[in-house]
Amino acid sequence: MRLFSLLTFILCLYLSEASAQVIKKYKINPGEKIVEVIPANETYSYYEFMPGKVYLKNNTVSLVQLNYNSVLGEMQFIDPKGDTLSLADEKMIKIIVVNNDTFYYDDVYLRLIDNEGKIKLANNQYCEIVNKEKIGEFGQPGRGSIETFTTMSSNSSFSLKDLVVNEVITIAKKSYYYISDESNNYKVANKKNLLEMFPKNEKEIKAYLKENKVDFYNEKDMKKLVIFLKRIIPTMPL
Repeated sequence: MRLFSLLTFILCLYLSEASAQVIKKYKINPGEKIVEVIPANETYSYYEFMPGKVYLKNNTVSLVQLNYNSVLGEMQFIDPKGDTLSLADEKMIKIIVVNNDTFYYDDVYLRLIDNEGKIKLANNQYCEIVNKEKIGEFGQPGRGSIETFTTMSSNSSFSLKDLVVNEVITIAKKSYYYISDESNNYKVANKKNLLEMFPKNEKEIKAYLKENKVDFYNEKDMKKLVIFLKRIIPTMPL
């Protein structure tokens, strides 16, 4: 029974690693801060905070300096005091426009890549803790200390200030592509989700995926897939 549980855990860990494109990994040693290991140009989408507009569902608009923080998975802004804060009440966000990019919030921040037509393509980048190793009495990482993923966001128990001194933490920066249906409902781009989103076009989608070696983590492949979906899926009536 214990052997089965161990094998199940290892399999789940492997599948989790394979479920997203890992862009880069960072190892945080005891006494180090995330900001000391992950440079700002790999934390933020832009080299500096850029002028942007936040459109809310109550039809109000805010003009602020914005930047997307992939470590926290949050859109941040500079307040009048010069402090860096994260946008709150994300469910109220309708759309964000910054540096010629458009973002939606659908549990995660999605940067639109193909925003023309009824089917849209978006991308999300974020960081997860993929390993935590407790330090033993001789200052060496303990064995059997691998833990499952924990997204580093304000909604989780981890943040920049929560790193435990006696742990070595490995953080992976990951990327997902998302595809929307005609009603702007987004799902992670993979075969299973495509067939669920467009059940009436199952035959065509299966044929396309069979004839084309689609890498769901490759932007070029994803753009071609979206063009195909736009062609086979009829426009919804007004």
